[in-house]
Amino acid sequence: MTHSRLLALAELPELHNAHIEVIQTDNPTRVRLLGMGLGKGSRVEVLRNRKGDLVLSHGNNRISLGRSITQHILVQVSA
Repeated sequence: MTHSRLLALAELPELHNAHIEVIQTDNPTRVRLLGMGLGKGSRVEVLRNRKGDLVLSHGNNRISLGRSITQHILVQVSA
């Protein structure tokens, strides 16, 4: 398996897919993300990445997360 550089989810451009590799947040935030279906190995697509929140697609769900959280979620960009 080839290891390439991990990116913060906040840095991922719009319409790019990625897999979540590491969530570097406190436990309550991690539990909230898991409740939304976002955990290690989850596949997400960035639908909108503007100066504020990011809008993600995860399966049939659309999720809006603040930049303060997405800076602490490291992803592997999918081909």
